[in-house]
Amino acid sequence: ILAAYQIVGNNYQNRLLVTVSSSETAALFSFSVSREPPESISDLTIVAVFPINDSFFVNTGKYESGFGSVSSHQFTVFSENQQTTYYYHATDEISVAKEHFLTSVKNLKASYSAVPIHSSSAYDWLQYYKPADERAGLLAIDRSVADGSQAPKTRDAKFREELERRRHEYTVYEPYHVYTATWNVNGQTSETIELPEWLATTDSPPDIYAVGFQEIEWTPEKILMNETKIDRTWVDKVMSGLHKGAIYTELASVRLVGMMLTVAVKSTICPKINDCLTSAVGTGTLKWGNKGGVGVSFKLNEALFCFVNTHLAAHTQEVERRNDDHDDIIRRMSFDNGFRMRSIDEHHHIFWIGDLNYRLDGPEVSQEYVNRKDRDYNQLYQHDQLYVEKRRNRIFRDYKEGKILFPPTYKYNPGTDEWDSSEKSRTPAWCDRILWKGQRIELLRYNSVMQLRKSDHKPVYADFKVDAQAKDQAKLKKISEEVLKTVDKYENDNQPQITVEQTDLDFGLIRFNEKYSRELLVANNCHLPVRFRFACKDDRNSQVCEDFIRISHSKGELLTGNSLSIRIDILVDGPAASRMLRKLKDAQAGVKIPLDILVLHVENGRDIFITIFGEYKPSCFGVSLDTLMKLNKPVSMYAIHELVSLDHEEKLIDLVGDDVGGSNVSFPREIWRLVDNLRKMGLQTPQLFTLDRKLGQSDAANLLEIRDWLDSWSTGDFPGMPHTTAEALLMMLEALPEPVVTISERECIIAADNFERCKDLLRSKLKPVNRILFLYICLFLQDLSNANKSIRIEAIAGLFGRIMIRSQLPAKPEFSNSIYAYSEGERDQRRRFMMTLLNNNIRDFARQEMHA
Repeated sequence: ILAAYQIVGNNYQNRLLVTVSSSETAALFSFSVSREPPESISDLTIVAVFPINDSFFVNTGKYESGFGSVSSHQFTVFSENQQTTYYYHATDEISVAKEHFLTSVKNLKASYSAVPIHSSSAYDWLQYYKPADERAGLLAIDRSVADGSQAPKTRDAKFREELERRRHEYTVYEPYHVYTATWNVNGQTSETIELPEWLATTDSPPDIYAVGFQEIEWTPEKILMNETKIDRTWVDKVMSGLHKGAIYTELASVRLVGMMLTVAVKSTICPKINDCLTSAVGTGTLKWGNKGGVGVSFKLNEALFCFVNTHLAAHTQEVERRNDDHDDIIRRMSFDNGFRMRSIDEHHHIFWIGDLNYRLDGPEVSQEYVNRKDRDYNQLYQHDQLYVEKRRNRIFRDYKEGKILFPPTYKYNPGTDEWDSSEKSRTPAWCDRILWKGQRIELLRYNSVMQLRKSDHKPVYADFKVDAQAKDQAKLKKISEEVLKTVDKYENDNQPQITVEQTDLDFGLIRFNEKYSRELLVANNCHLPVRFRFACKDDRNSQVCEDFIRISHSKGELLTGNSLSIRIDILVDGPAASRMLRKLKDAQAGVKIPLDILVLHVENGRDIFITIFGEYKPSCFGVSLDTLMKLNKPVSMYAIHELVSLDHEEKLIDLVGDDVGGSNVSFPREIWRLVDNLRKMGLQTPQLFTLDRKLGQSDAANLLEIRDWLDSWSTGDFPGMPHTTAEALLMMLEALPEPVVTISERECIIAADNFERCKDLLRSKLKPVNRILFLYICLFLQDLSNANKSIRIEAIAGLFGRIMIRSQLPAKPEFSNSIYAYSEGERDQRRRFMMTLLNNNIRDFARQEMHA
């Protein structure tokens, strides 16, 4: 057993690697761990199974990364054309466990190889343990989702994860020819230098050039200014010195004082390159740029390339300073694209060039000693500081360097091929080096150019064949389609889901002020707990449903196997009646249409849409005053669309004669009949109107009888009792689409205490039918107050003022969306307005308006 982890995107996922044997075969199992440490088998889920057979091996060295990188503690498992990388924490305990683990794997592989022939069914036992998404027809349940330790992955995240897991199936490798070169020019200018003999040494043109310089225009002023401006004269020399067999484009150049790096590519591969970035790091005590490094990073297809050009500390005795410079550059150099930074080690192919300044060091090493060896440079390696430090694993861990077959590149008398003849007589050294790190890199040549003599250094070059990772687009398309199916299955099997008995609720025929109920059964038949709620349809509409619909459980939670019966009620009351007519304005009689769609939202799951159907039977409650005035038959004989079309007709029917008791009034007969019956039987009834408007069950039934009597224009006896008739009048008034009195709050406040102003407002602001109806109601209330001592004029003024003079202000949030959401101050202004009218003689005014 080995505790490890994987890096998926930006996430670390714990894994437990276990070797398992059965009969003569074995396999490596990878478990995800939902709890650390795991306490039971329910804390583990199999995520991968690797048969230990001929295709199986573990690579522990090839993919290790540089100093200080998390990648230096990793290994890759290869099995059946798949590769999976695991990481482990660098503790003593885990390091020991890793060695035991690797030994166990090695022994199991040896045991397999010892058996000459294996039956075709030798690994059938593994099928039972394959991860669920690899077994057709079984659920792809993620144990960590099921036990609640983590939320289901988003669709995009799961798609990326699965596509990454199958990367090896669509990955191909394209060959590229890479040419690297480095030269310390010792402060010389580029005026008389031509570079083809350094840069154009190959038969075929390279695909990528990386050319590094040190000590260009290396003055104290440039050092103090930390110069970063590109020296175009040197860049132009580089571009003109490249192989003539291809057209090249400068991809990037970066400079720090005397160090400069230019990367050029064939123009034909430019479209394949993106995310090109540069970086510069100064080293030394003050971090000035006289020493340090510059780098260029880019992505070619799917492969990340990094080129680093450095100039490390000088002098033979400064080995530790050079090592420190090396570590500093690795630690500090990063390439930032604004979203994330990548270090040097986070590339597939890394090339490190420059004047590294490591010397040949030893008591007997001198110019004469170097010459005496007659170019057998193998004998000099033991004195090369870079070679020694690298073998001690202090620098350039996991980097490679080609065999050196050229003379030391430093120090020469400028203009000659002779060693330094100054009084210092410096010992020759391979200061100028090229190293590389990564997969699928093959060194073709590594050499220096003796013909360029302007500097005290000789330029060096190395060219490589690099197989860079790319995508096979045809395979990628096919695998993406397969992954989408896998993601669909994952999403379905790991989403909380509830089932509903039906998604269409038919309420049948719906009538005004009658309550209708239906039961909606929801059940949780999945393996996850489910939280649900009825949600708003969009951000602009804060309502879950129409005002006339009530839901018994607006939210809840269901455990696996549980169910819940949710009651849906419909009650079309006064405020909702007119809205129902407008909503169903095109409805034909006998046709059920959608009244609303409820959104049953499942947390982290799919929404369920429930359609409420029904047929509404029109009533005089909710019809406008103008429409009521145009009726030439009972409202029950109209279809909704006919009532709506009446609203646009201009003709009004004057209701006079016997039908309204011989009165010469012009307002709806339904309201007149209610008031007339209240005058006949209710003037002496105690507490005829109350503010709480509470009725008993028998009163509710009586209200329906009154409704039917009004809707049918019945000539039979009036069925209502005084209190229910009073409530029916209030309901009729509040069901009107527009208020009886259409004046603003400001006008109401100004006129509230002045009878003449009140009369002027009624004349100027109200339509005739509204004005006559309002005055008719006020006359009735005056007569009721005079005849019934239990009636408080202030109470009925407040009650009727609130209903007939509705607020024109926007609804207040604390009172939901009701049109009756008043502040106490607004209520008081309406009461005062009504009190002014009821406390004055309005009979003459009413008579005058009615005759007019």
